[in-house]
Amino acid sequence: MSQDFDSNLDSDTIKRRERMRFLKKILRPMPRKSNMHRYPILKYFAETARKRTYLWEFRRRNVLAGIWVGWIVALIPIYSMQMLVAFLISIPARANCIIAMALQWVTNPITIPFILYGQYSLGDFILRTLGISELKEDFGKILSEQGFYEVLDRLANAEVVIHVLAATLGGGFIIALLCALINTWIYLLLAKPPANSVKK
Repeated sequence: MSQDFDSNLDSDTIKRRERMRFLKKILRPMPRKSNMHRYPILKYFAETARKRTYLWEFRRRNVLAGIWVGWIVALIPIYSMQMLVAFLISIPARANCIIAMALQWVTNPITIPFILYGQYSLGDFILRTLGISELKEDFGKILSEQGFYEVLDRLANAEVVIHVLAATLGGGFIIALLCALINTWIYLLLAKPPANSVKK
């Protein structure tokens, strides 16, 4: 039935709809309005979610908001709570919560060590370049040369802890903004309506 309907459309529109179907297929394992009550913590917000249709809509504004919320939350080291936080922020942001929550899988047990190291290294470089921090320890170098436990031994005073937190959060925020910008550009490129559908 859908194939007969698609045959009446131009090729650009068909390709665009195929991309949307592919995106929805990828997001199928994620919580949805109909099955949110099955998820351990999210089930307590199922009724709230059902009343807010914009959380599930794939309109451009909702998708873009979902991309930005998703990337920013994904690079905050609050592991095991990211899905919930992404969902809760999606409500006031009027974001597509499926996309926001799906992006939390960027940080998984395999990628977390590399992402954290990248966040910290970038943030540390910026803090030192701007002269905000004059901490003598180079934790990136200590980690690569002496290991994780040596880093833990040196987290003994407030100045060091503040530096590490600021560097990790700051670096993560910058990476999140860059990734969200790239993701936004890709989405707008793929979701661009066909030229012949624009009214003159």
